[in-house]
Order: sequence, then C-alpha cells, then structure tokens
Amino acid sequence: MNTVLKRIISGIILICILFCSITRVSRILQLKESDNRYSSFFVEKQPIDVLFLGSSHVRHGFYPMELWADYGISSYNLAANGSTLPVSYWTLVNALDYKKPEVVVLDVFDMWPGRVCSESWGQVHAQFDAFPLSIHKFQMILDLFNDEDMTDGNGVNIYEKRWELLFDLGEYHTRWTELTEDDFDDNRQVVLNSEIWKGPTPLIAVVDRDEHIYSENIKGLKYDDLSKEYLKKTIDLCKKEEIKLILINTGYDCSDESKLFADSVDQIAKDNEIEYIDFTKEDIIDFNTDLHSTGHNTHVNSSGAQKFTQYIGEKLLVGYNLTDHREDSLYQKWWSDYDKYLNSKHDYLVAQEDIINYLMLLKDDDYKVLIEVKDGNILGNKKLTNMLGNLGIKFTDNSSNLFCVNVESGECNLLSNTYMSGDSWETIFGNLTYFSNDEGLYGIYLNDEELYTANTLENDSQIKICVYSKSSGSWIDIKSFAGL
Repeated sequence: MNTVLKRIISGIILICILFCSITRVSRILQLKESDNRYSSFFVEKQPIDVLFLGSSHVRHGFYPMELWADYGISSYNLAANGSTLPVSYWTLVNALDYKKPEVVVLDVFDMWPGRVCSESWGQVHAQFDAFPLSIHKFQMILDLFNDEDMTDGNGVNIYEKRWELLFDLGEYHTRWTELTEDDFDDNRQVVLNSEIWKGPTPLIAVVDRDEHIYSENIKGLKYDDLSKEYLKKTIDLCKKEEIKLILINTGYDCSDESKLFADSVDQIAKDNEIEYIDFTKEDIIDFNTDLHSTGHNTHVNSSGAQKFTQYIGEKLLVGYNLTDHREDSLYQKWWSDYDKYLNSKHDYLVAQEDIINYLMLLKDDDYKVLIEVKDGNILGNKKLTNMLGNLGIKFTDNSSNLFCVNVESGECNLLSNTYMSGDSWETIFGNLTYFSNDEGLYGIYLNDEELYTANTLENDSQIKICVYSKSSGSWIDIKSFAGL
C-alpha cells in the first residue's frame, strides 16, 4: 500500500473517530426533555390513528394512553410548550416522515400573534431536538427562521442560533456542570421513558379561576396573518395527505387578540368542511376543580385533562371511524406501555402530601375510592368540598361520613354518617365491616380481611382515603390527611 493511500485511509479513520466522538459528546450534553417526550414516536412499529399538535395547553391536556384504554385509539401527543401555528405546521410535516395518522387534532390557541418563536428559543429545541436530521427539518429552519432580526420572547437573536436545531452542540456545550446520571443513558432508555405517557405530562395543582371579561372594544385588532397563513397550510397539507383534521381552541382566559383569532377560525373551518371545537364554549371542565393556572394563560390540571381526553375520545369514536385496536395482537405492546403508564400515575398520586392535589388526581376512571371523613369540621373548607364534589360526593351536613365512590360512573354511595363496631355494608369493593374497641383501636375489614386499622389516641387525621385501581386489581394507596 503506497504512502498516499495510507494517509487517505488514516484521514478517513480520524474523521470517523472525530465525528463519533463529537456525536457522543453532543448526545450527552443535550437536554433530554424532547427525547423523553417524543422519541418512541419515531420507532413505533404500528400505525398511529391520531396526532395531537399545539402548545402547552394540548401537551398537558390530552392523554394518549387514556384514549388507548377507553377506545383502543393509538395516538401521540406532539404538542410542546409555546408552540405556535407555524411551529405546529412544521411539526406535522416532519412527523409525516415517520407516521401518517388518520386524524390530526390541532389547537388554534396562539398567545403570541405574529411570532414564530413564542417565548424562549429553548422551547423550540424542546419541540424539535428529538426529530432526527432530515431534509424537512432543514427546510423548516430555512422557512421559519429566515429573518436576521428575529428574536424570541426574551430578546435572544434566534437567526444566529437557528442551525443549532440541526447541530445542537453549540446550544448545550456549557452544560458540563449540570450533567446528571440520566444524561448518560443510552437512546433505548429515553425511548422507554417516552413510551409511558407518549408526549404529555400531568399538571398537578388546583386554582380558582378569576373570571376574564373579554373586551368588547376590538377596534384596531385584526386577524393574525402569520398564524392564519400556517393554519391554511396545515389544512392544505391534511387534504393532500387525506388526513382528517379537527381544529380545537383550549384558550381559556386568553388575550383579546387570541380570542379574536380563535373566533375567526369557525368560518375557516366551515369553508373547508372541517370540524372546529371551541372548548371554551363547551361545558367540559369545572373552573373550581380543573385548572392548574388562571389568568391570560390558563391550563387545565390532570382532572381537566381527563375530561378533555374523554370529550375528544367520544368525538373521535362517533365521527371518525377509527379502529379499536385493543384486541389486535399487533398492538399488544400498547398494553404493556399502558401498565407502565398506570404505575406512573400511581406514583404521582402516592407522592402527594397535599389533600387538594391528591383529590384532583383521583378524578380518574381507573379508581374506586373509599373516603372516611373522620372530622366533619373539615368540610367547612369550600375548596375541599369542591374537590370531593368533583368525585361525585354530595354533602347534606358537616358530620363524619363514610363514602364509597366509583369514579368512572360518578356513582357515590353514602355508607353511613354514624357507625358503630360491627356495622357492615355491601359495596362495589365487597363487604365492608367497621370495628372499634375500648382501647381506641378502630378500622375497616373488607371481606373479613383487614383493610386498615388505626388508633384514635395516636392519630389526629381528619380524613382517610383508600384507593383501588381497577386495572391493576389492587389497593394502591391508603393515606390519612390532617388539616389543609
């Protein structure tokens, strides 16, 4: 072998080593947020029925695994915080390189009229980092970030940073001091992470909604031409690909500009024979129990998301002729993913120490609940009674009560408001028996086996909650709460 050829081969080997090293370092330094949400989408073997697109209102508002369990619908939630309609359009374009859904559900809520990048450049990375290099990702950058003076909501010039969406070492090269053990996980692990929820994450908090009165003086307001342009592009793309499109608006308490634009979508949808659902005009959520935040950027919490998901699931079931895959052997992995999803939900529930958040997470069709109100004085708290009412519990007084709740049906049975040792009731769980003795020991037996016992002299709890998961067929938590 002559010297020149040896040098060429050595050079090629060196370039390969450098490329692999840089790729590995880039992979370690990269924030895993996007991969942990979406990476399983790109390796999913079976067809996907529905894709969800939009901003954080969609990301936190629709749960694909609930659609799977209730309707056999396969779906992914590819929404992201701060995603605008231009970004959602290009998310769909890139997603179609991997899966062609039967239906796309697109939120038209747009808090930042006229902007491509809504708030922070990091949100765009969170949307697109998981998407592999492709010609469409390249075209997206050329289309969306072509203005030399373009900035994000924080004033950062994103034109200069746009190519970091393809080669993100420049974005993350300063993360050395922030690295954790999870940053060294291989790609298989992030795929496993994203399989559990398939895009969304639950929001865990409950706030009361401040009523927002929209301005009647809309003089000077006009349709957001940029959002309107990309909405029409999305409509045209779905028509071309023979994908059914559902437009939704989840913009509770949005700005006047966003409300004006959302209202204008109704005519656009009619002109294109597309279903448009304005959630803000439907009786879906309870403003006392289902909101995580309020004001101009209102989000639903997990209770609200359960209701959103059920609502859209019924729409998809009735009008879009989707196949129920639950008995299809090719989709059995979705059931194993669902088991992991259930465990994740249970973990969220068990971790809660705040009774309001705990009751909010109990708004879930998988749960049956036994609630013992040991101190009726606690029912004087309006927020607590709202959350109990969200589960179907109605109160006639502030006495101590024992309730049995089937969350799926909203059926609530008041077993007793006074009970003595030996009292028993036939319930959805089986036969419950209450016992107590002179030493202060009391508790509940279920079908002659101990469910829980406690000592009144050592326990100052005001309410005790037992949670049964229908899917796992077991009691997943028994917890006492004292005060609020």
